[in-house]
Amino acid sequence: MNIQDTRRHRLYSQPVGSLNKWVDARSLGARRLPYFDPLDGGVDASVLILLESPARDCSWPRFVSRDNTGPSQRNLKRFLEQACLVREQTILWNLYPWLPDLDSPAEAITRSKIIEGVTLLKEVMDLLPRLRVLVLAGRVAQRAAPEIKQHGPELSLLAMPHPSPLSICQHPDVAANIVTTLTRAASVANA
Repeated sequence: MNIQDTRRHRLYSQPVGSLNKWVDARSLGARRLPYFDPLDGGVDASVLILLESPARDCSWPRFVSRDNTGPSQRNLKRFLEQACLVREQTILWNLYPWLPDLDSPAEAITRSKIIEGVTLLKEVMDLLPRLRVLVLAGRVAQRAAPEIKQHGPELSLLAMPHPSPLSICQHPDVAANIVTTLTRAASVANA
């Protein structure tokens, strides 16, 4: 069984079953959310890594996963391994989580989309009883920090650059900064 088949088979099993049922309840009509990766920590996760938005892709079912084929996900997977952040400790989500309409051009993440995304993020946070650290990956995710801190004042918020190739190419220290932030997330989660 390949990794995608494994994900489909475990879609509603623990530790992500309740999360993916929440995804089904929030996905209405053409507006769909990606599923949480059954190979990640699910409700047992202590670290949530908040990315920007799902990549444009026509596959279904879609998962928010470090194993997706996009370059940002490949980079993130490598950085998580370098930081020794155990997969079962983590869960990934997007600030604006809706899957893009492939028939429309890509749109910027506006303030109203951030507000909508934060509303859903708060629901996700409430479903994660062991959450201790929220890592904001990139400037868009970082714009939601005040609302996140207000909703979860006990959480440690850490900011890092987005793991996209464009971000990493901007300066030689970006990759090291990401690994340092993820290492710190692991340390806080394990404290």
